[in-house]
Amino acid sequence: MTFRVFCATINQSRSEKKRVPVLNNSTRKGSFLEGAFILTISTAFVKLAGLFFTFPIAGILKDGGMGVFYSAYDIYNMFAVLASAGLPVAVSRMISETLVSGNHREAERIYQVAVRLFTVIGAVIAGFMFVFGDWLAARIGNPDAGLSIRVLAVTAFCAFVMSALRGYFQGHSVMIYTAVSQVIEAVVKLVLGIVLALIVVRAGAGDSKSSAAAITGVSVGAVLAVVFLLIGKKRFDRNTVLPDLPVRSDKAIIKELFRIAIPVSLGSSVMSVVNVIDNFIIMHLLQEGIKIGPITLSGLNFGYEAAKGLNGVFGNAKKIFNFPSAFIVPFTVSILPVLTAAWTARDREGVKKNLTNCFKYSLMLALPAGVGMFILAAPIFSILYPKGNAEEGVPMLATFGIAVILYAVVSVTGAILQAFGRVNLPLVSLTVGGVIKCVLTTVLVSIPALNIKGAPIATCVCYVVMIAMNLLFLQQFMRGCAKPILVNVAKTAAAAVLMGGAAYLLAIPLESALGLRLGGLLAIALAGAVYAALIFAFRVVTLNELKTIRRRG
Repeated sequence: MTFRVFCATINQSRSEKKRVPVLNNSTRKGSFLEGAFILTISTAFVKLAGLFFTFPIAGILKDGGMGVFYSAYDIYNMFAVLASAGLPVAVSRMISETLVSGNHREAERIYQVAVRLFTVIGAVIAGFMFVFGDWLAARIGNPDAGLSIRVLAVTAFCAFVMSALRGYFQGHSVMIYTAVSQVIEAVVKLVLGIVLALIVVRAGAGDSKSSAAAITGVSVGAVLAVVFLLIGKKRFDRNTVLPDLPVRSDKAIIKELFRIAIPVSLGSSVMSVVNVIDNFIIMHLLQEGIKIGPITLSGLNFGYEAAKGLNGVFGNAKKIFNFPSAFIVPFTVSILPVLTAAWTARDREGVKKNLTNCFKYSLMLALPAGVGMFILAAPIFSILYPKGNAEEGVPMLATFGIAVILYAVVSVTGAILQAFGRVNLPLVSLTVGGVIKCVLTTVLVSIPALNIKGAPIATCVCYVVMIAMNLLFLQQFMRGCAKPILVNVAKTAAAAVLMGGAAYLLAIPLESALGLRLGGLLAIALAGAVYAALIFAFRVVTLNELKTIRRRG
């Protein structure tokens, strides 16, 4: 696998045997599309496994148990986002920059420093979650979540160790190790989580223990993923000879890691913290209300059990939103090292090509997914949650359909800013958007006619604000790229809208003849076929283009 932008650099490095390591094929750089393709395949498997996990779990735990499950995850995500966002981005970006100059010895030193540092950070955060799990659960108004938070402490520790390992591989644009480790996590979570949840629920346990049992599969999967990555790192380095070149001190590397990681992690943490605040706002407004200093907001007096159930329905709708949104991650992960390297090498054409492709392929996935969720929210919710509260869940899912498209643009623009070294700017837009989201959630959820259905609306408004700010920040970098990006977006949007129209027209007679679930499933499949035909008809993508995704050196 060879990244064409760096062919000259790689060939030159091979001729300078005293300066550059002898690399096997597994250590060569891959292209942006190649890395995105590998991660997209693994993401598809992981998300399908997630569906096979979540939906049976939802049937086992019921709405109340799922409310506990999602509350614990909101706490976990608030900490784990540090590991999954800023830290691997920092390692990936630093290694990618270092490899442009051929200093593989410094790339190895960056990894060694990172893995030691991240292990210590992970241990501290995991210890905090374990010791204060009940206190954290009480603070968000769902005291049953304490045991689940403590179980997730193991997953949090593993997430920090994995961040160094995955960042190392991603810095080399080698995505296969990240992909396989994600699959391992997903399979173990699926099998072990469902088995343990069934055992505990059948034993008559309540929401607290049944949720913790399901989450135990997640923690075991994370441990096994770490073991795989460590073995993979050893294999990756087997035939690598490090050059005798000077490297930065550990102190300098740590300083650079934090310089990049802190803004990115804080930016990602903003939304995780916002989700926790959202949970707090929703749970309390649905019950007795909120008092903040002199300000008192009246609640809707649903009661704890009803509020917990509605929060579970909201979490189920958000889970469906997360499914297509996760397919944007491969593009943001893959674009960062490749775009960083092209920017560092002053390869303007490489920058332009990769920027265009990142927008093109991410929106090629997000637009039909969002339109489909908006049009077919009722059958989708009914298929995936046959025992769920469709009356509340369907309007939330339809709103999340709009959010899928907006999230794709937020993610791509944020990753591009990070690749260009402007790591502080996404933090600014995320913070502003997060504040707006909290305020709007408070206002909308307190309206009786909307109640919890106001939360997804606040999410959409938040993303619109972030998109506007990120595009403003990117103006200086987008010269020469705007036209091809807009042309591709227009063609893809036209295909998605026509697909949505076809889905709407097909769904009515099919659902009438076959029922909501079967008719809806067939309408989804036919709409997908219509979209596939349209993107080729509109030349959004061509067969020759798809054939060149995997390139051989």
